[in-house]
Amino acid sequence: MIRLLTPDALADKVEDISVDQLRAMGVRGVALDLDNTIVPWHTADVTPGAVAWVGRLLAGGLRVCLVTNNYADHAADVARDLGVPIVAGALKPIPTAFSRALAALAVPAAQSVVVGDQLFTDVLGGKLLGMHAILVNPIGGREFFTTRLMRVMERPLLARLRQTS
Repeated sequence: MIRLLTPDALADKVEDISVDQLRAMGVRGVALDLDNTIVPWHTADVTPGAVAWVGRLLAGGLRVCLVTNNYADHAADVARDLGVPIVAGALKPIPTAFSRALAALAVPAAQSVVVGDQLFTDVLGGKLLGMHAILVNPIGGREFFTTRLMRVMERPLLARLRQTS
């Protein structure tokens, strides 16, 4: 089980992940979380760094798809503004959402990565399908109440991960 909760890499924020790093991992497609990964929770305010980063991925020939448990209209607005498909109301970590993202990306799991801020949704969901996973720090402090509960369970695992990396 620990293997399914262990990301392949850690990054402070998405823009710290380079196209070259992803290519070295064999990645051709990126399943990207939304809330607290590229926007503060429950907003459509994509960080400027994230906008530029997605642009670099697309210009570098990588495919990107948003995968979010969020189902609000603003999630679709973000996807449209970035020019990428979206799997909304995903119910992560259920693998169905990641399967839908892989279909949208048109790449196999082994050539894809999920990038997100949560171990029990993003990392676990992607790893269940054989995807690579990169964990980033959450960009905001506001979160859905269940996310706050999951953060309590994440803390000891994250402390252990950071000690070994």
